Amino acid sequence: MTDSPGPHAPRADGSEPSDTVARHLIEGAATHAIFMLDADGEITTWSAPAEALYGYDTETALGRHVRTLFADKESGDSNSLPADFFERPATDTVEVEHWHRRADDSVFWGTLTLSPLWNETFDGYAAISQDTTTTKEYERMLERQNDRLKEFTDILAHDLRNPLSIIDGYLQRYEETGDEKHLETIEETTDRMERLVEDLLRVARQGDVVTDPEPTDIGDVVDMAWQTLSTTPSATLHYEPIQSVSSDPDRLCELFENLFRNAIEHGGTDVTVRVGQLDNGFYVEDDGPGIADEHKEQVFDHGFTTRDDGHGYGLSVVRTIVNAHGWDVTAADAETGGARFEITGIEFLC
Repeated sequence: MTDSPGPHAPRADGSEPSDTVARHLIEGAATHAIFMLDADGEITTWSAPAEALYGYDTETALGRHVRTLFADKESGDSNSLPADFFERPATDTVEVEHWHRRADDSVFWGTLTLSPLWNETFDGYAAISQDTTTTKEYERMLERQNDRLKEFTDILAHDLRNPLSIIDGYLQRYEETGDEKHLETIEETTDRMERLVEDLLRVARQGDVVTDPEPTDIGDVVDMAWQTLSTTPSATLHYEPIQSVSSDPDRLCELFENLFRNAIEHGGTDVTVRVGQLDNGFYVEDDGPGIADEHKEQVFDHGFTTRDDGHGYGLSVVRTIVNAHGWDVTAADAETGGARFEITGIEFLC
């Protein structure tokens, strides 16, 4: 009596059985977690890439329902999959983008594709899961940039229309009277328009997403930013060492310049500015008059200013640079009562 070969034994021609080939393909797809579900949505096979992505070993994963891989509370809903999805066999492939939770309780934004398996009868689903957090974050940054672009065009439409009307009016008066004082007003207005355009272009240039960051010593950047300002000797800077970050150093210098300039313009030439590290970022604060509570949410808006001679683009530039790096910025109160700006969401290099 001749023994029949087992399901995983090589064929006579030396080739491997189809299920073995499929298993090798699944194990080899390192960037995608591939596993199988039964008709009810419970995990029946678990690959090495799936274990690497979610942190569950095979013994723990088998028998779990696929819904337990989702992190519904992060999205504010529990509809990662329709409630009745597994009540009847599916006929079409379904792709779900949602928050997923790993074994260590960390979360990631993932894309899960469920493909129904039919072989005369319904055999469940082939599941492919991929961490798409980076793509999601990039999409969010692009959304922020689109919002900034809209704000930019709104400013051009609004803020340039007024001085153009002024120029038109005084030019007409000059033509009627020949009084050269009207030309002086026109010249002043064109100078103001030039400064406005320069500020707007500065905002636009800083708005691109940082795609090639480099290791940056913040101390060096702070020194450079402070030296480039036309400050008086009575303005004081106190710097507490901050760990290196990955950034565009030129834009980071622009960020500090704007924060320092803001402190001096509102706090006076004898203002004291402090820069120091936070757990996930750094702060810049001064001992000036501070920011009124009702203005803390507005200070980063394009064109917002509490000064009669201000354009309101300095802190807008700060927010734009921060967002381009994927960081966050908030306005708060310093212990001295002055203004404090916290830039967070930073992963230090050392």
